[in-house]
Amino acid sequence: MTQLTEQEARQMIAVVNTRNVDKIVEQYADDATFQVPNMEKPLHGKESIRSYLSGSFVAFPDWTIDVSKVYITGNDVVVVNSVRGTQTGPLAGHDGKSIAPTNRKFFEDQMTRVVLNEGGKVQSFRAYGKQLDIAQHVELPK
Repeated sequence: MTQLTEQEARQMIAVVNTRNVDKIVEQYADDATFQVPNMEKPLHGKESIRSYLSGSFVAFPDWTIDVSKVYITGNDVVVVNSVRGTQTGPLAGHDGKSIAPTNRKFFEDQMTRVVLNEGGKVQSFRAYGKQLDIAQHVELPK
């Protein structure tokens, strides 16, 4: 695989901003891992990732990623970004219960590390940030 360009990395992120789960998941390897700050353990495989994203986009239909910087070395991509959205849909809680829409907005600065496999698919996705910020912005129960 040739090294990804910054423009290609930004295009991959632009697909996320469409909130088209099928198009997003197409970018992942079958055995990819995915982890965001509120997860104790990473998700494994495309179907787990699909399920998580589908639920997130129902809860936050205006979910948007804004990119500040992209750093690329080989198959390793680091993105400095912010994420924002409004919780206008039900949000699945960790206990399996649904949290009613709060209609509150959130904003979070993040750093995301993406590792690509030899075929150019996302092998590992890991976002780092303060997930508590989101919980506080949308006033989720403690």
